[in-house]
Amino acid sequence: MESQDAGITHSILDYLVRHPGAKDTRDGVINWWISKPCPDEHLAMEALEALVTRGWILKRATSGQPIYSLNQAQLNEIRAFVTQNK
Repeated sequence: MESQDAGITHSILDYLVRHPGAKDTRDGVINWWISKPCPDEHLAMEALEALVTRGWILKRATSGQPIYSLNQAQLNEIRAFVTQNK
């Protein structure tokens, strides 16, 4: 059985492969990018930040909440990862 954090990571990346222009806040990521219901919001944010650290997701600071988006330069690598980890 897949761990929760691996499932969350896959869900985020799968969403971005299907919607490469998506940009969202923390709440948007939890409500739209992750399969419903989100199993654990804390784990979801850890997975998201790990993807930022890996360089697959960009995090842009704003006057409010940060905005997360796909790093378009990594799209082919992300597609390969999603395909291999179905």
